[in-house]
Amino acid sequence: MESNSRVNKTKEVYERVVKNLQEIVERGEYEKFLKFQKKLHNKYSFNNIVLIFSQFPDATQVAGRKKWFDMGRVVEKGAHSIAIIAPIPRKMTKIQKVMEDGEEVKKEISVDYCVYRYVYVYDVSQTTGKEIPLETHDLKTDEMGDFYEKLKAFSKVPVREVDLFGGTKGYYSEKHNEIAIKKSMSIDDKTATLLHEITHSLYDDFDYKKDRDLSEVFVESVAYIVADHFGLDTSSCSFNYIAQWAEGEPKTVIELGSKIQKCANEFIEKLDNFEMQEVEIAA
Repeated sequence: MESNSRVNKTKEVYERVVKNLQEIVERGEYEKFLKFQKKLHNKYSFNNIVLIFSQFPDATQVAGRKKWFDMGRVVEKGAHSIAIIAPIPRKMTKIQKVMEDGEEVKKEISVDYCVYRYVYVYDVSQTTGKEIPLETHDLKTDEMGDFYEKLKAFSKVPVREVDLFGGTKGYYSEKHNEIAIKKSMSIDDKTATLLHEITHSLYDDFDYKKDRDLSEVFVESVAYIVADHFGLDTSSCSFNYIAQWAEGEPKTVIELGSKIQKCANEFIEKLDNFEMQEVEIAA
């Protein structure tokens, strides 16, 4: 009985996430959602980020009532709760037939599994009390030339500036182990393009001939989150294209979204650590 209930609850939660993501795409808010996802990047699963954004798109830091209380803050009376998904570990025993010494015997085995339920959290703006330091990850700078040079040094693939014609701004060639960037572009365009191509070189494991759309949606999304983290506005990326593709396959985007989040977080961490190493050497 509990098994059927668990399956139905999981299906209900999943369908709610799909529906919410579909609405985000249809409202043309995919770009805004990517920024929001970056803001909560290492605290919640992709599914829970979709749920939080759908209910409270201006959230910056969320926690349950007890967590806020432990930090010296209380949730304001009448504050609207934000529902997210929490796994609840369970254990069950069952009888299974096994072979021992050539004979079939019955043994009791233990099985671990999870059931899921909604829990409720609140944004810091819905609380009052002791001041807390809000973490910030943004690097506010207009010196994209420095960031561009850092990316070139960071890249595991040699980067060349070359003459490219037409709309091609750059490319990553696995065969020739290089990244090419159109030399006639502005520094900001070069930086945005290099981020995109480095993402291809580090994280893109799609079959480009079969899944080009999927590859570009993934890479563009990761590059956008990373660029935004370091203060580079790459809004000129083709969000309409991403939204158009996502609208057709929202369930696939759920799976892709987790990968985008994971790879963007890792890319940001690697760049942050690379920067720290450079500072230590310079000192």
